[in-house]
Amino acid sequence: MRNSIFTGLVALATVGGLSACDSFVEDTDPPIDRVISDSLDTVSQVPFLITGVEEGFNDAYDATAVVADLLSDAALFDTDVDGATFPTFDDIDDGRIENDNNSVDGVYLAVNEYRFLADDLLRRTNETIDFGDDTDTRDDALFAANFHGGIARYFLGTYFGTGPTTGGAPISDDPDNPSPALSTAELYAQADDKLEAAAAVSPGDYESRLINTLRARIALFGGDRAAAASFAANGLQDGDDPYTGDYASTSANNWWSQGGRGRTQVAVADRFAAFDEVDDRMLVEEAPTVAGVTQTYYRQALYLTNSDPIPFVSWQENALILAEAALNGAGSGDATDLINAVRASRGLDALDGDADQSDLLEARDRELFTQGQRLVDQRRFNLPFVNQDGPLPGPWRYFPVTQTEVNANPNL
Repeated sequence: MRNSIFTGLVALATVGGLSACDSFVEDTDPPIDRVISDSLDTVSQVPFLITGVEEGFNDAYDATAVVADLLSDAALFDTDVDGATFPTFDDIDDGRIENDNNSVDGVYLAVNEYRFLADDLLRRTNETIDFGDDTDTRDDALFAANFHGGIARYFLGTYFGTGPTTGGAPISDDPDNPSPALSTAELYAQADDKLEAAAAVSPGDYESRLINTLRARIALFGGDRAAAASFAANGLQDGDDPYTGDYASTSANNWWSQGGRGRTQVAVADRFAAFDEVDDRMLVEEAPTVAGVTQTYYRQALYLTNSDPIPFVSWQENALILAEAALNGAGSGDATDLINAVRASRGLDALDGDADQSDLLEARDRELFTQGQRLVDQRRFNLPFVNQDGPLPGPWRYFPVTQTEVNANPNL
């Protein structure tokens, strides 16, 4: 299971107590689903620790992307779709999200497990693992810990809020001294610092460009288009592979299992079917409906198996960041050429004239489909929040910090 590594790590504090049972239960095999924390503090265990952090990213990303699109106008929930039964998804689609919504709780847990794993790797690297003269392994650990620690903070700042329209979340390392909520700006500043630290030990040019595109995204979402353009100028390039969330039959892609052929809890907006007519990717397919329903619904068709990867950062996104900066006087690129390059990569004809903001928004909507960014664009561009019934009846534009966190944190 995806969370098995984290479960083993967070259980370390209680492992020592198992020895007290020896007088009651003897001649038994040692537990096989627990790891003694100190046994991980060796150079040979660093690849294992890095793998755990990377799996934490996979787990956090797909879960976040699905519910973020559901809160946005990119996806929808309707019980007319066969398989759509979760009332917690219906509440997200309506923007009426309580602190005890267990669909949000699962995402919040996944993101914080991921953040813990990244920060724990950094702690071990700096404090408890003796690398000797093995600087390569140390740099690998520092890169993974800071790169993913930055992304985890980006997730917290982008998707969670202390109020319906106020982004922010706590980061609590000490359960006896939980932290107050940090604002989105503070979380983004921490994320950028982490990514800058990762860049200092980047294993190659691709990773350096990847970090620049991520820093450009964070600057863009933070409202600094000039900084975004500066980072994106050295970001991913045409021909670079996307950085993806990776999945397997034992760790399924959440879009497949909740918004695809595995089960269709989450359908997608009709406009993506129109995009399909000209985009060389198959974005959507018809979703099955319950008996007697004649309306046509669609579900995503990018991920047709449970192990298909989900793009997280791509050169196309980098080009669209540069295009947005140029359209708003914050960059020197040609917005039309940049958008047309993205269109060409998907088999689309060039725009008829010069690009404007609506062309940019359509390009981002199409290109970043299923990646959880439409929610942020709706907030950034003050776009209306609607579902298929009209304007959202609920006020939430972020996901609330969960009741579990509130109960444990007196600062909230």
